[in-house]
Amino acid sequence: MAVSTFVVLLMCTWMVHARYGHLQWSNCGSDPRVSMEVIDVTPMPVVMPGDIHLTVQGRFNFNFTGAELHLSIKRHTFLFDLPVPCLNNVGSCTYEISCSGPSLLETMVNENWGGIFKDLGQQLLTMMSTMTDLKSSQCPVPPGSVDLQAYTLHLPAVPTNSILFFLNQGDKSINVRVTEKSTGRTLLCLDFPHT
Repeated sequence: MAVSTFVVLLMCTWMVHARYGHLQWSNCGSDPRVSMEVIDVTPMPVVMPGDIHLTVQGRFNFNFTGAELHLSIKRHTFLFDLPVPCLNNVGSCTYEISCSGPSLLETMVNENWGGIFKDLGQQLLTMMSTMTDLKSSQCPVPPGSVDLQAYTLHLPAVPTNSILFFLNQGDKSINVRVTEKSTGRTLLCLDFPHT
């Protein structure tokens, strides 16, 4: 679950154009067994291409087997909020998360989501390999924690002829929700408000 959360957080940060000096987020009803204490990205707003520094601290206190990750993005216009569709695995998408089979990051790399996520996925796989609590090949994955301090990632340029260029424009609000596959219970819920 932690790996998949990283993937979505990265996808969120390049779409958030914050007027604040730091990333704004809030918990919207996560399971008590899951805790995200710190999520920070600098510099803010994110500039592509360019380097960002990702800090995440959190933990999960249960045996993880499988879940679905739901990403909901709304683009704000002067009249109404416009849902952003799921295009080439980027946008308001649902992702399967499992502790067996290829990881979400491996799928991102193999399919090169949006035509620009292959290299970013490789960087995230390298990042995850440095985190001892997330190296387990056990299924179910035992309880663990995430403590990532200012990890540097290089974000690619978004081609102007790509659908991602459109998705990257304007103000958006983003909701990230992870639900347990077997019960549908919400494990993690994070809001990244309109900025």
